[in-house]
Amino acid sequence: MDEPDAGYSRRDEGLRIRRTQEERSAETRSALLHATVSAIHELGYAAVTTAIISQRAGLSRGAFLHHFHTKAELMAAVVKMVFDDEMAQYQDIVQTADMDRLSQWPRILWSVLSRPSGIAVLEILQAARSDADLAQLVGPTQKAAEEGALKKMLEAYGGDENTARSVMRLMVWAIRGLSLSDMILPDKQATLGAVNLLANMLHAFTPDGDVEPLRQLTKSLG
Repeated sequence: MDEPDAGYSRRDEGLRIRRTQEERSAETRSALLHATVSAIHELGYAAVTTAIISQRAGLSRGAFLHHFHTKAELMAAVVKMVFDDEMAQYQDIVQTADMDRLSQWPRILWSVLSRPSGIAVLEILQAARSDADLAQLVGPTQKAAEEGALKKMLEAYGGDENTARSVMRLMVWAIRGLSLSDMILPDKQATLGAVNLLANMLHAFTPDGDVEPLRQLTKSLG
């Protein structure tokens, strides 16, 4: 009788089976998340149902419910996925380019936030305003994303926390608004002109590339 392979055990077999199951589960989850992004981008948040998402992902209703018990849970997962992906993209840009000026960011933000995934997240965040369950789920993710970005901004461009937060919100939400306006009133030349205007205004007020010169501008006009 052949001796059993010394490098093989039932435990190894169990681990392989479990890994395969975990991989399939991850693939199913990813399919649902990406189907949600494309559906929202194409149809709009209000028109998207779990049935439409399941169909687009090529999955049954049961498969959907196995991963997400509610639509709100799914949308929160989409926001988390997109934010993680965006942060990874920003990190890649910072590592491969000389990002010594604050004014470079409006154009970079546009290249990332104007994608279908950015539009989908914007619509989900808007929906959270009238959906308490959704707001409770996406709120912490949104806060964590802002705090993480703020920390990196302070490290790179200095300034005090209040000014840096105001400048960051100006850039991020101006670009998010422009991405939405470009879908409702398509005019790429005007939209990109607005992105460039914001970048050039920041350049004019931050000649050395850091946040500090904007401190006085963020004070109340009242």
